[in-house]
Amino acid sequence: MTLVRRRAVVVALALGLAAGLAGCSSESVVPAPSSPVAYAAVGAGPATPGDTVAVVRTATGTKGTPVTVGTLPSGLALLPGDRELLVTVKAQNQLAEIDTSTGRVTGRVTVGLEPDAVAVTPDGRTALVANFGDDTVTVVRLPALTVGPTVKVGRQPVAVAVTPDGRRALVVDYGDGSLTPVSLPSLVAGPPVPVGAGPVAVFAASATEALVADFQTNSLTPVSLPSLTPQAAVPIGADPTGISGAPGSAVAWVSAGFGITPVSVTGGLVGKAVPVHVPAQCIAVTRTDHAWVCGGNGSLVEVDLSARKVVRTVGLDGIPAAVAVTDAAGT
Repeated sequence: MTLVRRRAVVVALALGLAAGLAGCSSESVVPAPSSPVAYAAVGAGPATPGDTVAVVRTATGTKGTPVTVGTLPSGLALLPGDRELLVTVKAQNQLAEIDTSTGRVTGRVTVGLEPDAVAVTPDGRTALVANFGDDTVTVVRLPALTVGPTVKVGRQPVAVAVTPDGRRALVVDYGDGSLTPVSLPSLVAGPPVPVGAGPVAVFAASATEALVADFQTNSLTPVSLPSLTPQAAVPIGADPTGISGAPGSAVAWVSAGFGITPVSVTGGLVGKAVPVHVPAQCIAVTRTDHAWVCGGNGSLVEVDLSARKVVRTVGLDGIPAAVAVTDAAGT
């Protein structure tokens, strides 16, 4: 499952906003993985160095006991079956693993400098961690949580996705404005693909199509994966920072500005945005055609995509940097 998260470039914007919303109940229990759960990495930036992963029951919007993982959790990825959740802990250069049935950290390993995002291969045997601080991707073998080879990519990698066929990882290099393809399992990095001035998120829709969100130019760049060719950029609205959708789906959803926008994976046709009334900074789409959106005011917002309306808003104790949902269609 791929994870697309709110990037470091938007932290300064988010920190100027009020944090937290009232009126959401809490529980001192950890939801079982059989009950749909949304997880949010609460760690916006050095001024508000969060250290937990929030736990929210998607059916009711009630909060469970947060899981303490370390300073500045930045990226999330669920393993197949949703029994384990991987968390990049940016300030401590670590990848932590949470047992979702107990809500406890069961392991952690040191990766590269300032790990910013993580993705897991479809077979659940490999995690790829994008290290913003040293321009690398660390390979972690699962389930043993053993550090493997390091792959050199472009400057300041902030996002990583794995194609649904498991044959390629796609790494977004914010500092270079590029997308670095990495062949799997050989771990050979290919030539960088230009994808804008400040790319921050990537969605691998299929083995042949990907979308990259550019925060600086307010656009999306479709990429044809067989030839690794960028297509014409598509205007999307202010500050696109996350993309989600089901593997093979014809439509992806982009968090941008104060709403989420549907975009056709092939052709780049942009639909009408659904307002969420807070800065939308990362997104996970579920199999029930709902989306959970990271709010820059310190919240998670649930959206019914079919009805095109907000269902509920859940206040958190900080600004969410990433979101992952059990049994999600794509994150």
